[in-house]
Parts: sequence; C-alpha cells; structure tokens
Amino acid sequence: MLTLDGTQLPLKNLRISVRQQLAGKDMSGQSSATDQAETGTKGKVLAIAGIIPFNQATLLTNIFSMADTQDNSARHVFRISNRTAETLKIRQVKFQGTIRADEQANLRQWQVAFELIEHLSVPERKEQRQPDKPAAQQKVQGETTPVTSTTQNDDVPPDTAVELTGFMGVLKRIDNQLA
Repeated sequence: MLTLDGTQLPLKNLRISVRQQLAGKDMSGQSSATDQAETGTKGKVLAIAGIIPFNQATLLTNIFSMADTQDNSARHVFRISNRTAETLKIRQVKFQGTIRADEQANLRQWQVAFELIEHLSVPERKEQRQPDKPAAQQKVQGETTPVTSTTQNDDVPPDTAVELTGFMGVLKRIDNQLA
C-alpha cells in the first residue's frame, strides 16, 4: 500500500523500485586512471508503477492533482507511508519528472507510472548538522605583517597577512630590529 499525506493510493499490482545516485567526478583527465572525486550522496528516487481500473477514474484524477499541488511556488512535500520507504528511512517525498497513464482499452485499465524524489534525505540532514568550515586563508610569499586595528584596510579582512613591498618592507625590518 502507498499513502501520501494520509491519502491511500490503492494501485493494483503496485511495484516500487528505488534508485540512488552516488555522485562522483572523474579526476583522471586524459589518463586511464580510475580516480574519482566524491561529490555527495543524492536523494533516493522511488519509481512507482501500478494499474488503475477504469471504474476507479477518481484515483487517477487524485494522483494527477497531487502531482500538481504547490506550496509557495514549489512542489508540495508529502509524508509517505510505504514499507519500502520506511525500510530506507524515506519520510518525505515530492513528485518529479513525468507522470504517465497509458490506457489499456482491451483490459479496461490504465497503466500508471510516476516518480517520487526524497525530500530532506538522511545524507542531506547530516550535512546540514555539520558546522560550517572556515575559509582557508591564502598566504603570499614575501615579508608579511598581520593587519591590526591601526593598520586595517577596508579591502583586507582582519587577521590577514598583508605583503609589504619596497619602502614599507624596509621600515618594518627597521622597526622589528628596534623593538
């Protein structure tokens, strides 16, 4: 059984398949190396397929209406209840891609297929809980001095080393020797 926001979708011959993209980027360039850069774990996608008899046309109408539902110009997020979704810890989904309803006149039914993409996946929630990493400060070769409140420049963030060149470098060396 498949339920979205408490609405049961009693599709006959319900089949649910799941896929997940483990994203990576090839780092080998023109060589035959197999190095990959890990670029994250994407949300799971539930591919739903089933049959709706012609005498249950309102079910087909409901599925298409649910897919069109929007909240603040974004697709509505549904709470899902299904054994496969629960097993994979999928709690919220949105409609994605194409919804198909192929009429099978000789069997007096529609073959329905659509996809639900996971919203706020487990990897996404873990990533949101991680503290932001501070940006790495780049250093320039040469003599540098930390920026203090007396020498602060509007273009340079505080506690950043600024390269001293020419006359200012000579003055800084003399100042260090006198101190």
